[in-house]
Amino acid sequence: MEKTTDKYTYTETAAMQTIFTRKIIQLSPSVKLVFKILEYKGLMTQKDLVAESYLPPRTVRYALSMLKKEGILEERLYYKDAQQCLYGVKTPQQDELLSNFACGMV
Repeated sequence: MEKTTDKYTYTETAAMQTIFTRKIIQLSPSVKLVFKILEYKGLMTQKDLVAESYLPPRTVRYALSMLKKEGILEERLYYKDAQQCLYGVKTPQQDELLSNFACGMV
């Protein structure tokens, strides 16, 4: 029986880490920090990321843009404040679901 964390089983987390490790290994430490915060905390706004990471807002914006460019970042509408977005780390299941949806399989 697999042990579970709050969101993922350990095997899903390990698979997610191996996929993303190859993508972020060449990125800067600030991008890696933002990635790890999103991985452990879940969905967060840009303001929350600035407060959690103690990085300047411009650095957080840069990190988010780099993660988005690598295809790691998930961006959602924040219903409490429409001027902000929620950011999170994509899971392998989301990529598969999106590709199946694009192909008309869902």
